Amino acid sequence: MNTPLYLSMASFALAASISPGPVNLVTLSLGSQRILGRGLSFVRGATLGFIALFVATGYGLHSLLERLPVLEMALRWAGIAFLLYLAWLLMTSDGEIAPSQPESAPGFLTGALMQCMHHKAWLASTYGIGAYTSPGDSGFLLSIDAAYLTN
Repeated sequence: MNTPLYLSMASFALAASISPGPVNLVTLSLGSQRILGRGLSFVRGATLGFIALFVATGYGLHSLLERLPVLEMALRWAGIAFLLYLAWLLMTSDGEIAPSQPESAPGFLTGALMQCMHHKAWLASTYGIGAYTSPGDSGFLLSIDAAYLTN
């Protein structure tokens, strides 16, 4: 594999992983409340949920975007609007985190489902597929998954 391309992919994966969103906020909340076991379980679920979403997107949505290039532009602008909306919510938030009980903290399944239902995850996987893969290159798709696992 081309080293500069892999470094670019890894940088994209890191930026997508650490940008604000509900999964990162729940992880921050669990960490601030010192609920380590459930927090790590939640993070594992979110990571594997995103990789499953990424593979499904790569094998299905990529071919649809090839047939309808206008859809890619629509998704791009929708993603920009959504990220601006998230930024607005973060800017206007008071930052309060309500205390919770460790046994009620979200775990693996919640992390996986949250990632699969999260708009930012769909946008990141769609953009990653469009930017770093070519038609019929399933081996490269799996290497992108490896980049997400290492971040």
